[in-house]
Amino acid sequence: MSDRERLRMALDAAKMAIWDSKIVNHLVIDGSVTWSEDGASLLGLDPSPLTHTFREFLTFVHEEDREHVVSVLQDGVERRGAYSLEYRVVRADGIIRWLSAKAQIFCLPDGTPDRTLGIIWDVTEQKLHEIRSEEQKELAELTLASIGDAVIRIDALGRTTYMNRVAEQLTGWTSSEATGKDIRDTLELVDEISGDQVENVAVKCLRLRQAVGLSTRTRLITHYGRKIAIEDSAAPIWSRDGEILGAVIVFHDVSHERQLNQELSWQAKHDNLTGLINRREFEAQLSKALFEAKQERHLHVLLYLDLDQFKVVNDTAGHIAGDALLQMLAKALQEEMRESDILARLGGDELGVLLLHCPLERAVAIAEQLRKLVKDFRFVWETRSFELGVSIGLVEISEDSKSMTDLLISADQACYLAKEQGRNKVCVYHESNLDLSQRHGEMLWVARLNEAFECHLFRLYSMPIVHLREPTASHEEVLIRIHSKQGDIILPGAFIPAAERYDMMQSIDRWVIRAVFRHVQLENDNEPTDEQGEARTPRPATVYSINLSGISLNDPSLHNYIVEQLAHYSVSPEFICFEITETAVIANLSNAQLFMTKLKAIGCKFSLDDFGSGLSSFAYLKALPVDYLKIDGIFVRDIATNKVNRAMVKAINEVGHVMGLRTVAEYVGDEDALSIVREIGVDYAQGYAVGHVCPLRARL
Repeated sequence: MSDRERLRMALDAAKMAIWDSKIVNHLVIDGSVTWSEDGASLLGLDPSPLTHTFREFLTFVHEEDREHVVSVLQDGVERRGAYSLEYRVVRADGIIRWLSAKAQIFCLPDGTPDRTLGIIWDVTEQKLHEIRSEEQKELAELTLASIGDAVIRIDALGRTTYMNRVAEQLTGWTSSEATGKDIRDTLELVDEISGDQVENVAVKCLRLRQAVGLSTRTRLITHYGRKIAIEDSAAPIWSRDGEILGAVIVFHDVSHERQLNQELSWQAKHDNLTGLINRREFEAQLSKALFEAKQERHLHVLLYLDLDQFKVVNDTAGHIAGDALLQMLAKALQEEMRESDILARLGGDELGVLLLHCPLERAVAIAEQLRKLVKDFRFVWETRSFELGVSIGLVEISEDSKSMTDLLISADQACYLAKEQGRNKVCVYHESNLDLSQRHGEMLWVARLNEAFECHLFRLYSMPIVHLREPTASHEEVLIRIHSKQGDIILPGAFIPAAERYDMMQSIDRWVIRAVFRHVQLENDNEPTDEQGEARTPRPATVYSINLSGISLNDPSLHNYIVEQLAHYSVSPEFICFEITETAVIANLSNAQLFMTKLKAIGCKFSLDDFGSGLSSFAYLKALPVDYLKIDGIFVRDIATNKVNRAMVKAINEVGHVMGLRTVAEYVGDEDALSIVREIGVDYAQGYAVGHVCPLRARL
């Protein structure tokens, strides 16, 4: 086998062809190109030897690569040396292929360039793979550069190899500056509380050979010394052989979020107005103190402070003045106490103090100091000067103390007794103190009320409100009772004071609302019908009056609750009337106006109960969307024998009618009283002369 044949076999095996071009006048472009039959195939032509001009060859070269091909070949000619290049050709069938060529320039004996001879082969698949890889790399780099998180890449030795734009902005390093530097220099991390350096997350990732997360207390020290709170993670980069090539750190600035969390945490534990800890945090500290007292026999003391005459400031100078007073007084009290003492705002004008590791005698002396400070405190607002006082209740915290709740109730009871003894006093709680028996009785009612809720012991009763000229009109006031497990019927006068004092009235009011609406729904479902299912002669619809406490008037969510229950039980609002006492309305006037206006807008009615008892001005009526005016029973009971009360009822009735209100006389107990209120022109009567209290049941 000849050398030529061996060469041909080698070229065929390598899928290569011969490239032979003639050079004319030192110019490649004026020459010609001779192809082997395999070379012609590379151009999409018939596989046969081919010779054509170089310019004809260029017509197969992709137009974007022609200038490059001519330039590389001509450079080889001028150097009289070898050259290599890659370029695209457009085959006769329109398919684009990539070719790679290597050739040598051959010269005549006089040194004149004569021809180029080399090999050429198709590298399309390899080139496409390189292009795809490059595109993927560029896409990855673009993705890393454009994402919102900071990204740093390191090698297996912990040296920085890449930073995206966000990482550059956060660290203060440019990617070029950081390249090659230890990650502990380009990403310096410290604990935000102690300020000590922490193990770099990237170094930890390489050490543990696994993904790791940053501590939620980590801060980044930038290239310029600024501190930034950061969070996120680092993950190793693995080779196909299972070797760690490096790691990627992804992090982001959480300064705003961490500051917000700190602020929320502070707000959750503190009163926004005074800056003192709030009731929730105070109870947590009290529980801790009680635990120490029981476990280690430490003695602490709890103080419950209730400001005297604070309401006077609010009522005469406004809530802004009251807020300013609380801020100033809180600061003054804080300065008076020991560093270990804990002062909290428990409510509107109620404060709590926890005296840690303090014997009772010392605590009484501290309480007296606080009482004197408040007494001597002068609050000046605009042109007025106010004097205050404070009633303080004390209870010892020892290993014999029962619970945190008992401690708070005991301190509250002692504070209540201090008020009853004339205010501006200090009272120490003792188990044997008979003056606290009433408060103790109210505490027992808390448990009984909880039992009433859990065991469904509440019952609804009603008392008719009778129209004195239209007796067919149906109107009833709904009343609540408790049916005890022993069979007793307990009237609200026994449990309402405890419910009001221990924040249970809102739950009771909501129970009554829901129960009345359910009753109305049952009545509607039981409306008598004929054989065709049509309603027979309908009975008059009943308007139900539901009593609301002053506490519920201050509940901003009550309106939505009522609307939801009306919809749930399909109750028409026009048959629901809410009764609110005059004193409750005056104490919560702005809230009452808003609440009443919103419910009036959907059709509910309102009745102002016990009118006249508060000795308020009739001017309040102008600001309230009231439908009914209930004249206080103290004027009605002896109306037959008391001319003053009779005149009072007559005056209230006339003013009510002038304002377009319907009037109701309460406690009409006999025929004489009924005759007089009818003669005066009162619209409705309520009392034993017109109807008695009875259980509220659906009328079938």
